[in-house]
Amino acid sequence: MNRTTGCVAATLLVSLGVAVGAAFATPQMVTEAKKLGIPANNCQYCHAEALPKKDTFKPESLNERGKFLLADMQQRNLKVADVSKLKDYKEPK
Repeated sequence: MNRTTGCVAATLLVSLGVAVGAAFATPQMVTEAKKLGIPANNCQYCHAEALPKKDTFKPESLNERGKFLLADMQQRNLKVADVSKLKDYKEPK
């Protein structure tokens, strides 16, 4: 592998890491949601797992609410999910 190919591969891996890393939620997001009047009690408000882990995160492990936030984050090219957007989420009937 030549130097240019190595640099391109490294850049691609870093870019992917940033994109996946941006999807991770934090406990502060639950606190922020509560301050906005959103009834989030724990991580399962957006995740299917009780304690999601950063190193094993998969978008499929999000519930519909979490997928809504992830889609919004990707659409608006955000690095962190905008918790206030949860006010626009409509529960499926």
